[in-house]
Amino acid sequence: MTATDPDPAPPSGRRRGAAQAFYGPLADADSPARRVGWEDDDAHRLRMAAVALAAGPLGTLTSALDAGCGEAALLPELRRRGFAGRYRGEDILAHMVERAAEANAGDPDASFVAADAFADGPAADVVLCSGALNTLAGAVDHDAEVAAALTALWSRTGERLVVDLAVADRHPPGAGIARADLGRAWSLARSLAPVVAVREDGVPGEALLVLSRSRAAALTERLPDPRDAIVRARLLLSGGEAAAARALAAPLQSPEARLVVALADLQDGQHGRAEAGLRRLAGTPVAGVARLHLASVLWITGRRRASEALLRELAATHDEARVHLVELLVGRGAREEARTIAATIEDAWIQREAERMIEP
Repeated sequence: MTATDPDPAPPSGRRRGAAQAFYGPLADADSPARRVGWEDDDAHRLRMAAVALAAGPLGTLTSALDAGCGEAALLPELRRRGFAGRYRGEDILAHMVERAAEANAGDPDASFVAADAFADGPAADVVLCSGALNTLAGAVDHDAEVAAALTALWSRTGERLVVDLAVADRHPPGAGIARADLGRAWSLARSLAPVVAVREDGVPGEALLVLSRSRAAALTERLPDPRDAIVRARLLLSGGEAAAARALAAPLQSPEARLVVALADLQDGQHGRAEAGLRRLAGTPVAGVARLHLASVLWITGRRRASEALLRELAATHDEARVHLVELLVGRGAREEARTIAATIEDAWIQREAERMIEP
């Protein structure tokens, strides 16, 4: 454990002054929760547990940033849940940092810095902000303050960001308590991150915003069986996460996994690699699906006659090829031929999609 002096760039004077005004009078309270602005110790423990749980699987993460760490009550909870990486606690108040360092003196992988966590600073795999946005920071527009903090914290996030907010229409008013418009914060979060979750099932009146750069961790939680790895890879691919899908599928080496890798290459625009991967699947159980996607590669790379010829060949036996052929024909304006092809589709779901293309 180490504690350092404030970073060279001084923290925001406004935020530091407001934080001192709120927390300073509480510094000598007997209750650890009250020293960091909480009336109830049990609710404070619940919040720590909820934030750590929302961070997802912690065992593979190498670093964590606790933004507005207070006395670092979150650190033991992270360790208990399997986090073994480097922890950095930042707080705008020096006396909080000193107490956090003292309380965690036996943790060699923890460091504490007196700094404005909402300014520039080192990134971490997971960034956690519990309570730092729930007190007035001297801002006239608290929602603008929340927006700026979310944006700054996301720029420091490697994988996941968890932020605790007091919700305007649910949290009771209190001296110095700042309540946020959850809808506005959620909208901003969705503009920043590809995956966003909102939870209001923890501390009454509060919400957790969880921003992730990938849904891979959430899928692993929900489908933990190793036999479901290929299912997770397909779901990642359907969500546009080509790199994550490739990383999960590549070690598996089954035909299904090799197909996912080829489609990830296609999604990334690596058409040559995708074509080579798809052609290598000839003679495997996924050969038909591979040839269907090969038709897409041929079309994208300008070999449209070859693409259409392959689709027509596959359409003799595959509904998926028929619906792709329908799409091609509709794009060309050949709706009557598209209707003829659609009428041969046997799968009701695929036929409905084909009809939607013909008669939007």
